[in-house]
Amino acid sequence: MQRYIVVIIGIIFLAVGGFMYYKNTNLEKNCTVEAEATVVDMKEEFSTDSDTTGYMYYPIIEYQAGSENVRVTLSSGSSTPAYSINTKLAILYNPNKTNEFIIKGDKSSNIMSIVFIALGVLVTGYGIKVAVTKN
Repeated sequence: MQRYIVVIIGIIFLAVGGFMYYKNTNLEKNCTVEAEATVVDMKEEFSTDSDTTGYMYYPIIEYQAGSENVRVTLSSGSSTPAYSINTKLAILYNPNKTNEFIIKGDKSSNIMSIVFIALGVLVTGYGIKVAVTKN
């Protein structure tokens, strides 16, 4: 069983990357209406992750979705603010769920899913090689 642990870890990376890719692709397919969003505030959260200890900054944006004014906090934060207050962002939102949106031209989510898939392929391949050569 121990020789298959690396294979299992690789498969987990593949599954996570595949799920992220599916979720991002679905979001891109559903977000079809263009709007201009404005960064109106910054949410500060103290973080004690294993990587960093300090404040994380999450931009809060507002945009018009039809007659509705939508205010959303971005789910990805950074240790230094990625945007200034009053920064304008081109977004695409989902007309059926107006709080779902993507920042136009931002491919960072797709890059992360591809990194997970690539790591999954490499780790799984290495694990299979190790498991086969030990027999």
